[in-house]
Amino acid sequence: MDDKDKRTHIETLQSLQRDINFFEKAKENNPSLEKTIDILRNSQDKLYSALAQHGITAEEVHKVIMENTDKAIVKEIMQLQSVKNKINKQLAEPSLTPEKSRFLEKRLSRATQQHTAAWDKVINSPDKDRIINKIEQAQAKQLQREQARERTRDHDREPERFR
Repeated sequence: MDDKDKRTHIETLQSLQRDINFFEKAKENNPSLEKTIDILRNSQDKLYSALAQHGITAEEVHKVIMENTDKAIVKEIMQLQSVKNKINKQLAEPSLTPEKSRFLEKRLSRATQQHTAAWDKVINSPDKDRIINKIEQAQAKQLQREQARERTRDHDREPERFR
């Protein structure tokens, strides 16, 4: 089993676990979901068995799950920061109507709350140092991309005689 297949199987395990967790919560209001939960657990067991047959250890599964979880957290924080930045840019527009301004301020407030909650999850995580490091790396890459785009835009704006 190659690395791509292994990751796909492990991501499927994660997805099944999320589904199980969702249905466990929903089961309180709908006891008939028990059969669905059993089907998901059986699928999960079969995937674990298939991975074990190919020599994939629990440590490897855990490592991939942690990487996927870290990526999801980093992506969430980066997206929320991007949303906040875009809203702040829109709020800086001089031709903004009072209605649009109030609307954007409400969106900014919600985005800020979500951003703070995401950071709270990171800060309260036992792996916060590793996750913060990954967020910093993602921010550095984002800054490099923005600088490269800006250089490209500046180059495109130069008159032909200056090139």
